Amino acid sequence: MKKFATTLLSIAMIIGAMTGAAMATTTDKSNPLVAAAAKTKPRVVIIRADWCSACQKLDPTMMGLMQEYGNKLDFVMLDVSNEATTAQAAAKAKSLGLSRYFEANKKNTSTVAIFKGKKSVFKTMKNFNKADYVAAFDKALK
Repeated sequence: MKKFATTLLSIAMIIGAMTGAAMATTTDKSNPLVAAAAKTKPRVVIIRADWCSACQKLDPTMMGLMQEYGNKLDFVMLDVSNEATTAQAAAKAKSLGLSRYFEANKKNTSTVAIFKGKKSVFKTMKNFNKADYVAAFDKALK
């Protein structure tokens, strides 16, 4: 499953490169694309772990949605699979202004939230219904 998670993250990075969108896989605030995307796009934050069976079930749905919405939404994966990835996720969350959210939810794997600016507009956990995400993503884009 670790290979699948790595593939999922790689796809997110490729989509970002292909669309010119900043997929929050970087925190380089000096890059105007990153700064603009972070201000204008709703951000989808996914807390996941390789060992989480719910995450494994959710991964294919998220991968498809990332391909579909990759140029409209900013996807952020916060991996809590082990101590090292959790530390990296905490640093990423901090750089994105999501420290409080991450600390409150880092034990809740398979959690997906949407932020518009700093405000959470959607949050769900262990939800595998693609239609729920499509509705939430479309609503966040309005």
